[in-house]
Amino acid sequence: MPHRILLVSNFFPPHTIGGAEIVAFRQARALIARGHQVVVLAGAEPSDAAPPGWLRFDIYEGLPVYRLSLRSLSPDLNFYWPAAARRLRAIIAARGSDVVHFHNVMGLGANLIPAARSAVSRCVVTLHDHWGFCFRNTRLRENGAICENHDECAGCLSTVEPRAQVELPMRLRRDFVAWCVAQADRLLVPSAYLACAYTQAGFSSDRMTVLSNGIDLEAIHDAPKDTAPDGAVRFLWSGYLGEHKGISVLLDALTQLVQDQALSSRWQLTIAGEGHLRSKVETQLKERSLTGNVHCVGRLPRSGLLELLRASDVSVLTSIWPENEPVTMLEAIASGTAQIATRIGGNAALVEHMRSGFLITPGDPDELAHVMRRYILDPTLASQHGARNRERRSEFDERRTIDKLEGILAPDHHGQALPVSRAPVIICGTGIPPHPAVALIEHIHDHLLPGMPARFIWHEWAAESEVWNDVALVWLWDRNCSYSLFNVALRRGVPVLAPISDWAEGLSRHYGGVILYRTYLEAFAALRSLLSVPTLRTEFSWRARAGSAASTFLAPASAFTLRSEAAV
Repeated sequence: MPHRILLVSNFFPPHTIGGAEIVAFRQARALIARGHQVVVLAGAEPSDAAPPGWLRFDIYEGLPVYRLSLRSLSPDLNFYWPAAARRLRAIIAARGSDVVHFHNVMGLGANLIPAARSAVSRCVVTLHDHWGFCFRNTRLRENGAICENHDECAGCLSTVEPRAQVELPMRLRRDFVAWCVAQADRLLVPSAYLACAYTQAGFSSDRMTVLSNGIDLEAIHDAPKDTAPDGAVRFLWSGYLGEHKGISVLLDALTQLVQDQALSSRWQLTIAGEGHLRSKVETQLKERSLTGNVHCVGRLPRSGLLELLRASDVSVLTSIWPENEPVTMLEAIASGTAQIATRIGGNAALVEHMRSGFLITPGDPDELAHVMRRYILDPTLASQHGARNRERRSEFDERRTIDKLEGILAPDHHGQALPVSRAPVIICGTGIPPHPAVALIEHIHDHLLPGMPARFIWHEWAAESEVWNDVALVWLWDRNCSYSLFNVALRRGVPVLAPISDWAEGLSRHYGGVILYRTYLEAFAALRSLLSVPTLRTEFSWRARAGSAASTFLAPASAFTLRSEAAV
């Protein structure tokens, strides 16, 4: 039975950033070819003609695409955008979509996931990198080390500023994004590595399915490679020209090779791609006398890149961050090209060490130069490794992926409807958090007992009503409290943790739905008790409902004021 599918991606061809957008496009085309109705909601760069929030429609290679001009890609704003959620719901209603399939959404907003889940029969998210728990996407810290503690986001960026003069602990952003991701019916992860990374970050493995993105074999010629006329070994490095791709490691290794005069005419390397380091790379090529062996060709259309890959003997991937399932490695397999890749992330599942290529230590130019030299000195080795990749290319046939994806996306898919995450949510607010509150939130993971997960979320991001299904407590940071938030919490049976004030003390004394604190140490003690004793939460919930009527009666008129939403 055909499905009406809305595919969501923060970018989409022809305006692509990386492999995730290419995968989203290929899957959309494949699903249409099988009779499904697919429409796309994609982010786009804003312009004078299409400012942030502007929604325009076009047809791209037979695909109906709604392109929404993004307001920001900064971590302050790229994860929550109420206006984008409204546009999402409007498209779902207009198109009659019954399934939403998300790819990368930073820029559009993670809040689109719970918005979609409330509007359609099935909501699926494909996770292409670490954006669900790392605002950098890469897990790389400032010093280049890989982050192993997913609660220490403040070590990279301590605060976010969702609106002017409001700075919030990064933990609140991380928890909100994680909560949104957990609302999906199913999480698809293209590699076992990424599934493990998300599990370690606190996501339920019960909701995950490892499903390779696969590669479109029909687009990649299957035939033995021709030897270069001059007999030189041809290397190809393709990707974004940025630090996380290890471009500096590549340049250091190439410098070693070019200094070996005995090898000077026996190898060539092409760098294909764009990025913020391109001008620096081109300068380095000249300064290091590499231009005789190395050529930088910039960004190529995929057809041109595949033709270049076809003419190459060895594909090189020098990433220093744990990639998921690099498209370049899949394309190397499909084209019968030998591989060199760093031993990190999902690479190890794509490279058969010493059979289809070599796995090397990330950030080690000496080891990279060594394995490149092996190929140069023995060109038959590249032919052998390439032949091995040709043998196994059918294992990564994209048609297998689409077969499984069709079943997973089915609204009536059996055996997949699991309850959404029920990790308790702590709604925080309402004013700018005092320094003690920030310090407590940043380090609270060090002091809670094992098995006591909780999500701390800023109250303004809880406007989506679905969040309140998981709220265990509202934590007010200062005495200038929001009466409306107070009332909403008590009416829903959610206890309130508040600093002592006459108003809050009166409610606490008579009804018990309000927990008072004088110091932030007392606030932490209350948080820990509520999280560790479920029966205590139940008791306070009952008392909160009992106090809701009195809270409403005592609240000022301003607590009932209706406010309009911003356009974007």
